[in-house]
Amino acid sequence: MKRIRKAVIPLAGHGLRMLPATRAVRKALFPIVDVRGRACPVLQRIVEEGVNAGIEEIGLVIAPEDEAMIRAYFSRLPGPLKSAIGNRADLLAAAEFPSELSERLTFITQERPRGFGDAVLRAKTWIGGDPVLIMLGDHLYLSGEDRCCARQLLDAFAELQAPVSGVIRKSVDDVSRFGTVSGRPVPRWNGLYELDTVVEKPGPDLARKRLRMEGMPADTYLCWFGLHAMTPGIFDCLEGMKKDGATEGGELELTGAQAMLSMQRTYFALEINGDHFDTGSPEGYVEAVAAFAGPTGISNHRKEC
Repeated sequence: MKRIRKAVIPLAGHGLRMLPATRAVRKALFPIVDVRGRACPVLQRIVEEGVNAGIEEIGLVIAPEDEAMIRAYFSRLPGPLKSAIGNRADLLAAAEFPSELSERLTFITQERPRGFGDAVLRAKTWIGGDPVLIMLGDHLYLSGEDRCCARQLLDAFAELQAPVSGVIRKSVDDVSRFGTVSGRPVPRWNGLYELDTVVEKPGPDLARKRLRMEGMPADTYLCWFGLHAMTPGIFDCLEGMKKDGATEGGELELTGAQAMLSMQRTYFALEINGDHFDTGSPEGYVEAVAAFAGPTGISNHRKEC
């Protein structure tokens, strides 16, 4: 049985929804403060999510102009800053930790942002024919159990040995912001579904017509959580779409390849026990700031991933 050792995180987008702030700093470096008072950029928290799930190597798909800045963040602590920190051990440990993560990172260049699917495809050679965890570069996660969200998904992949994406229930008013799926519940596995339809950001009418899920409350749908455990077949689908010119506004979308994959082989969706936050939008970023800071913004039973 193969386990997933590598993750890819696309980061080359312009962050248009967060303008004008993204003229000053990339959205991946926006700060999030947790209940311990630790201030870390979004990207570090995503990397930590992967590491906590057992991921050994992480490919960052970046714009060429961002490489130096991101490498600098994950580098060793500069001497003057280390001296300024002095004997504050907790602050020194937090400041030095990014350099420990750097050993796991590989930088992959995407000259222009041509869609999420194109970013993932850029990592094909580095992944080398193995299964891979795909993580959104602007999503953060809080788990409702001891296992972090990515670990829940990787455990399912280890047992299924098939593509499986994390999903979360959303109301019909929200489906136009997420990839949305339908399929059949898998017997004797609560929260697992075998997919038959994948649609990128459907409208409410389309969702009601094509994406109703058996046993789901009215006007409730399963939407992407932001974590995907993929077999190498996803790259064949992406390459086929690219060859056929199957792009949307010049961008190669991952959801289209996932829809294709679901027609070729068994593809599962797993309801993740937790919540996700889209830090690439003003509303989602504010929600993430409140949730991670707690305790009023986050239930006591949740664990930081």
